[in-house]
Amino acid sequence: MRVELSANVFTDGNFELLTRLIGYFIEARHDWIADDNETLVVMDGYFRRHAPVRAQVWSSLVRKEPTRQVWSAGRPEPPTVRVTHESLPEHVEDLSATARVVLENKGGDGDFLLAVAHVFRAERIIEAKERRWLKFVQGGGSGEVPKVVRDECADFRRVKRVVFLLDSDRWTPGEPSKHEKAVAELRAEGVHGHILRFREIENYVPNCILAAVAVPRQQRREFDERLKSLRGLVPEQRAHFDMKKGFHDSRTQAARVPDEQRQLYGSLRQTTVVALRKGFGDGLTALLLREAKAGRLKEEDFGDLGPGVCDELREILALIERIV
Repeated sequence: MRVELSANVFTDGNFELLTRLIGYFIEARHDWIADDNETLVVMDGYFRRHAPVRAQVWSSLVRKEPTRQVWSAGRPEPPTVRVTHESLPEHVEDLSATARVVLENKGGDGDFLLAVAHVFRAERIIEAKERRWLKFVQGGGSGEVPKVVRDECADFRRVKRVVFLLDSDRWTPGEPSKHEKAVAELRAEGVHGHILRFREIENYVPNCILAAVAVPRQQRREFDERLKSLRGLVPEQRAHFDMKKGFHDSRTQAARVPDEQRQLYGSLRQTTVVALRKGFGDGLTALLLREAKAGRLKEEDFGDLGPGVCDELREILALIERIV
């Protein structure tokens, strides 16, 4: 996070807390920001008195031009945490804690977020996850996520370093998500989060990744026909298709479009509905992460899913960058 220290934190009784905080700046866990010349003068004098050996190094931390452009292009710069003498103990505790992203499925959804971070070059998020400065928290079912978010926020006193991500579970484009009321309440409490525009995380998996799904030889022809049919959907249809289960009626075991989506998919031929009967199963986000790490995925692959997709993914990354 971006941290600004006021001049009144540099007092004799705060040396241990300041040393701890400076350690976070040295390891680039957080960024120290200072634009006030008066604060810099006070800081220099303080370091010369209390840490003469380290004074020059520590003072240079706040003066040097940032060498890592961690706030990636296209995403807004996160807010600055302003620390005063009164808030220093609580702020240090909050900044030492692990940032959290609450997800419905921390395994699959977490793989998706890391894949997107690799493709959109969100190095700060990748590093934070690797160094355990950031963790994904299992929220359970979507109805449990708000409770888990509040439980995680209870660990913080000044800065709630918790965000959340939810599937929209929308049947059709523009339909209000059933989660909007709960999300509005969390936002009113100062907790940031995002509801996906598309139905679920899996709807953001590009077609090129689906083509890499391992399929037994005897099922290859059927799978290729399924993928061809998926590619034939318009973006609004692709965005709300049940990617894991397809048009499968568990009661009759037949291919069937849900009643809630009959208008959306009314233009489809029955042969297309049958071809999409099975969907693409589980494990898509794990495959997405593997291909992203290998450099076989580009921003344009997400852009092919429809207008505004890349902007939404950047918005999600910016949401996480606020807390790391």
